Amino acid sequence: MCDIDYRRYSQSIDGVILQVDSFENVRRRDDFLFVEVKTTASKTVKELPFGVFFGFTENEESLFKSQSNYRLCIVHTGMRKHCLLTYTEYEALIQNKRIQYQVNFKTR
Repeated sequence: MCDIDYRRYSQSIDGVILQVDSFENVRRRDDFLFVEVKTTASKTVKELPFGVFFGFTENEESLFKSQSNYRLCIVHTGMRKHCLLTYTEYEALIQNKRIQYQVNFKTR
């Protein structure tokens, strides 16, 4: 329905929010939202999503940019609040962004 490469993006979606009454009623991409969840407990964050720091993979951002029904959910565990962001809102909030490598050493 969304023409997504499952192998590439299977780890880039944490959940789905239905916009219809049941899964059986999903007929088009506007009937649901893909959700990527990022959490924080930072005491310096007073209002979501301002001041939040998190890691985001290239695949997560690529899927976010390509899918109009993808949302970034920022959860503050201490305040027990959350917010859902569109890609446009996410881009407008970025103060700085840097590339970070994830390295895995081989096993013996």
